Amino acid sequence: MNLYTSLTFRYLKQNKRRTIVTIIGIILSTALICGIGNIFESFMDYQIRETIKNDGSYHAKFYNVNKKNIDYVTKSAEIKSYALTNQLGYSRIEDTVNGILSIKQYDKNAMEGYRVSIKEGRFPAKGGEIILSENIVNLMEKKLKIGDNITLKVGDVLDRNNKKIDDMSVFHEGDYIANEKEKTFKIVGIIKRPGFELTDQIATGLTYFNPIDNKKETVNISITAKNPKDIYEITRKISNNIYTNKDKASNSEMIKYNEHLLRLQGASKYANINSSIKAIITMVTILVIICTIATVYNSFSISITERKKQFGILNSIGATTNQIKRLVFIEGIIISCIGIPIGLLSGTVAIDLVFKAINKYLTESVVSQMGLQIVYNPLIIIISIIIVLLTIFISILLPAITASNISPLSVIRSSGDYKVGKVKNSKLIRLVFGTEGVLAYKSVRRNRKKFIVTLFSLIVSIVIFISFSGFMANFLKGEEIRNSQRNYDLYLSSRQISKSMDDTINKLKNISGIKNFEVAVGEYISIGVDKDKINKSKENLIKDYYQQRKVGDSYEYEFNNNELIFPGETAIQNKTKNLIKGSFDKERAIKENGVIFVRKSYFESKGKKGVVELTNYKVGDTVICEYTGENDSKKKVNIKILGITDEERLGMGYQNMGLQFITYDEVAENMDLKLEKGIVFIDSGGSAQTRKSVESLAKKNNVNFHDENTSDKSAKQNLKAIKVFVYGFIVVISLVSVTNILNTVSTSINLRKRELAIIQSIGVTPVGFRKMIYLESFIYGILSLLFGVPIGIGMILIMNKLVSGVIEFSTVIPWTAIVICIVSVFIITFIAAYIPMNKLNKENIIDNIRKESI
Repeated sequence: MNLYTSLTFRYLKQNKRRTIVTIIGIILSTALICGIGNIFESFMDYQIRETIKNDGSYHAKFYNVNKKNIDYVTKSAEIKSYALTNQLGYSRIEDTVNGILSIKQYDKNAMEGYRVSIKEGRFPAKGGEIILSENIVNLMEKKLKIGDNITLKVGDVLDRNNKKIDDMSVFHEGDYIANEKEKTFKIVGIIKRPGFELTDQIATGLTYFNPIDNKKETVNISITAKNPKDIYEITRKISNNIYTNKDKASNSEMIKYNEHLLRLQGASKYANINSSIKAIITMVTILVIICTIATVYNSFSISITERKKQFGILNSIGATTNQIKRLVFIEGIIISCIGIPIGLLSGTVAIDLVFKAINKYLTESVVSQMGLQIVYNPLIIIISIIIVLLTIFISILLPAITASNISPLSVIRSSGDYKVGKVKNSKLIRLVFGTEGVLAYKSVRRNRKKFIVTLFSLIVSIVIFISFSGFMANFLKGEEIRNSQRNYDLYLSSRQISKSMDDTINKLKNISGIKNFEVAVGEYISIGVDKDKINKSKENLIKDYYQQRKVGDSYEYEFNNNELIFPGETAIQNKTKNLIKGSFDKERAIKENGVIFVRKSYFESKGKKGVVELTNYKVGDTVICEYTGENDSKKKVNIKILGITDEERLGMGYQNMGLQFITYDEVAENMDLKLEKGIVFIDSGGSAQTRKSVESLAKKNNVNFHDENTSDKSAKQNLKAIKVFVYGFIVVISLVSVTNILNTVSTSINLRKRELAIIQSIGVTPVGFRKMIYLESFIYGILSLLFGVPIGIGMILIMNKLVSGVIEFSTVIPWTAIVICIVSVFIITFIAAYIPMNKLNKENIIDNIRKESI
């Protein structure tokens, strides 16, 4: 061990507290960076597995390929694997109003590629054999078992415009089954519920598919490319060969891409998703790096200030500039060798423990159900080490240069530390805080360099906490929108289309505990929205969905996915309480065809989704609607907006790129509409007693009862699991920030022991001395908040802009976190000042005057 290394070790031992604080800062930062990488890798691994489970391992699917052209697809040199499938048809399950069995034909490759998992029995091996989803139990009163024969009326699903739907996951209002033919199948197995079964409404049945035996002239072919990034070019070339229609737009409609899987594999055409995610991760990492730089730089800057005399003496006896720099870098290397390995280990172990805790305590969450485990990627560890080492190098570079340039004469004269001359008084501070306040103000301003370093460190801590809290709040908001959080827990459905549910609906009003319930009934309407009524900021989005047409001297957009909703009197009364604008009187509504306008709409387009306001309709506006009456006749009616709300429809959410209007059943009578009330969504508030009362009513009135509490619990626990990660990050970043603040403020006081002892010696009272020290901390706190809070909010706005590339919603400013931050800064700076001051009061004033520093 040479002289410089031994000097460094001696200094680190003498200043154990600061050494430990610096090492803790490096450990936390390393753990955070490593943890971000580990979680990202683990979730990417899970998402790929989950996407394959839900959507299959295939990159693209060709629909309605002529059998003669199968070889064009399957024998392509760029194709890794393929599967043949066919939608045999759909069958309505007896004794239900909405129970549908979707019957698909899969070959052996499809069974494997779409991850079909057998629960009981075996896979079908020939035509006429079928395996059913376990979800069939929820839809059929008759219990089916393996070996049973089942006869079904199988047909095609057509929408309200009589257009055939080939691959349906949700049965919408207006859809119906046509061209039915009886088919008999033998049940040979029960499968676990497939990921593509989005609701309890539709169950899946799979039969064996042999294209040779199949009478249908076309098949669907799913393919996996050897290189996922080539999939779009591959499908373009293949589609030109297999489809006779050379129109590119028509050909593209015959191809469906597994965009989620392609995005995870870095091959999606929606570059905005990948770029947004990368930008967000980069920004979070930069925030962590800035916090680490602030902590480490501050520590080393203080270290250099403490050892000015030591460096001056070394210079005076012949130490070169490089040798002085080496002293500082050796110190950095030593604490790095201690802090980085512990940080890597603690970051990995902490995430692993979090996963295990979630698996144990949040058993219904998706994180638990997916069996998420740490994915050890050596590249993550290497990148984490490189980032932290570079961060430490940047942090100690300036202090090392400062140390090497220290002049022996300036140290002997103690010049350079303080600003020479008179420091300007602040009349406001003298007026508010008195003489002690003036002393505190002059003290922080006299040494400009120390003041800037300390203030910068505090500002960084505030910015980090606020921006991280804001990012996480936006992340959680986006997660709720992405998963469309359910706002009901029970629903009832009629077993027969012809049977009215009016009696059941009336009796629901008498069940105590029900917070709200809505009847799922409405009429689709077309609206010509004048260009002046369009939200200009969303006009480009609207153009992607609707065409503009000229009407007289003006232009309008033809919105055709709008709904006039009749949720029932109870639901309307609840909505009336939460109106943003206007009022909703029943008598006036019936007389004027009055409605409540739901201002927000949902959209999903080009790899992006969110909630937006499409129009700027206001209270008093009249909207002309066109709808289909009896005998398919087109009718028009004027509706008047009496109130505006942002509240989502219970059970159905916002309209997808369309407008929603809510009104009373009597308005439907004005329009000569017949309402078929088949489904009622209920928010019971989670009460077990209310649930039992609703279930009892359902049995008595012979309607289907559905309890969504299990899946709702899963969704809520899923959000809780995500919050564990989110708030885990905030806790760690807060620890780094608190460590930084404590180290900065307390050391700033410790370094001035001699100066403070002189002030004590000239007659400042203990009360006045304490007041002066606390006011110094208060000044730092006020100034850091004045700069830190606006910068933090600015960072949130930048992050929200990055997130808007994937999901769109109004910016969430974390006011609670900002208040916590403001209060915490004053508490922490008070504690940071109290500890060294308390110690200082116990020390001898004469001894401290003799000292140059600690």
